Amino acid sequence: MKAGLHLELDAHTLPANADQVLAPRIAKALGISEENLLSCRIVKRSLDARKKPHIKLLYQIVAEIREGVVPARMEAPPEEPAAFRIPGNRAGLHHPLVVGSGPAGLFAALVLAEAGAEPVVIERGCSVEQRKKDIDSFFATRRLNPESNLLYGEGGAGSWSDGKLYTRIRDPRGACVLREFVRAGAPPEILYYAHPHIGSDRLPGVIAAIRKRIIALGGTFLWNSKVTGIEGTDSFRALRLAGGERIEAPAALIACGHSARELIGHLTEHLEFSMKGFQIGCRIEHPQSFINRDRYGSEIPAPPLGAAEYLFSTNGNGTVQGATTFCMCPGGEILPATCETGTLATNGMSESARAGEFANSAIVSTLGPGIFPSPAEAFGFLRKLEEEVFRRGGENYSAPAQKAQDFLARRGGKTPEKTSYRFGVCPSRLDRLLPEPVLSALTGALRRFDRLAPGFVREGVLIGLETRVSSPVRFHRNPETLESSLRNLYLGGEGGGMAGGIVSAAVDGIRLAEKMLEKHR
Repeated sequence: MKAGLHLELDAHTLPANADQVLAPRIAKALGISEENLLSCRIVKRSLDARKKPHIKLLYQIVAEIREGVVPARMEAPPEEPAAFRIPGNRAGLHHPLVVGSGPAGLFAALVLAEAGAEPVVIERGCSVEQRKKDIDSFFATRRLNPESNLLYGEGGAGSWSDGKLYTRIRDPRGACVLREFVRAGAPPEILYYAHPHIGSDRLPGVIAAIRKRIIALGGTFLWNSKVTGIEGTDSFRALRLAGGERIEAPAALIACGHSARELIGHLTEHLEFSMKGFQIGCRIEHPQSFINRDRYGSEIPAPPLGAAEYLFSTNGNGTVQGATTFCMCPGGEILPATCETGTLATNGMSESARAGEFANSAIVSTLGPGIFPSPAEAFGFLRKLEEEVFRRGGENYSAPAQKAQDFLARRGGKTPEKTSYRFGVCPSRLDRLLPEPVLSALTGALRRFDRLAPGFVREGVLIGLETRVSSPVRFHRNPETLESSLRNLYLGGEGGGMAGGIVSAAVDGIRLAEKMLEKHR
């Protein structure tokens, strides 16, 4: 017999492996002996920190009870959505092209491979194994490889940004994405955590396992293969590569990230698109102990909690835009997320343990779609910002920085001697770099966040600019077939302007692959 159970437990009474030792507590809550509890499964785990420092862990449980045993307390098992399954082998499509091996491209290729289509994945960067070597070399020498870095390569930009899997979309394919990650070696708790993450130390291995599965199913990966153009009048015919190669195929899916600005610019010359709003801002860093104290009421969290995180936002008013925190990395570090020499943008990451001394997050606001009339002008604006950030950092990938207090006061000042940013920081007036209305939006947001978390401004340091958050371009898609304005060519993920984050991009890739298979069935 199955029984549902909501369980509230004091986090301070639990060990670090609380999820693995719940059986005695579940049996006690049900009023049965532990031997009559045949199995239990966590459906969801979240936190209640409203009465800090008394933090509660909240569990939704499905328990299997021995037949004939009547529990003293029993709830109906929670309703769970029907599981989405990757389609089986039914392809009439053979050797479709998938451009990009970020979440959208990788999961599209997985669906196509499972269906027997034997996709060809074209990636301008390297495999995650080689990519890690190139990133390590960059940190050791400050010499950037423009084709293999923290933005380009297998797994996309998300590979080195914590692997956060929280999403607001309610597509059942999202649960499928999480299951596939677990199948590839991700920790099983991502299936039930309210804010799951994998960690940038584990995610590359998970990505490599998915790639190996695609290859075992007949897929092919072409590394160091930069797409420079498309061919086709009414229908897609071929891709052109930087080395002069031309690859014909019955269909192609372009799932480049939004940092592939040159390719996106080329596509806008051939496909229907619209300009859309995009986000920019700053990365802010705090001591993790401050975030723990504010969120948990204690600098040292209870064993099962881990490093505290936050999500803050402001609503705009008639004169000032809203702003939000984004990609918050507990116990993490700030990264030089750039793919072009002479430019610099920042991003953040955490490893799986989230055990670092600092916490960081982006604070971003949106520049509306009417500000820039063309992709070239929007991308040109972003590149000029990134060039100026690079220049102010000393032209060696050190980052310009400003204390949050000084940012609000519109003044210069000293920066902390120690930050998580490996290349070091230089004092600079970031408030003079941001355009209106983003400057006003971040100013208002910092003041509000300081009311929500007293000390947020005093303890905070702004490091670099976030200019690679989202794309200013969205390509049009047929609402029925999801094709672009060129038949048999599909655009998706963040580069297509259709997603924002690992899970939403992966879901979009799955949807596109389904439509490709459906058309060629």
